[in-house]
Amino acid sequence: MIARRPISNCENMNHRRRDAPVSHCPQCGEVVNANLPHTQCDGAKHAAAVRQHRAFCVDCGTQLITAR
Repeated sequence: MIARRPISNCENMNHRRRDAPVSHCPQCGEVVNANLPHTQCDGAKHAAAVRQHRAFCVDCGTQLITAR
């Protein structure tokens, strides 16, 4: 029997993929692929993600953009 992932309210398609290419969703920060190796993030990597308009880091799940 295959374990099913809980349904998410997020519209990002990574939640629906079995093999998401990122460990965390860039829209909500939830884990979408726990099987990927942990990567070390730094300020430069987070700054690049902000320039790409990501609300959360896809590697560590840190919130990058705050809601207004």
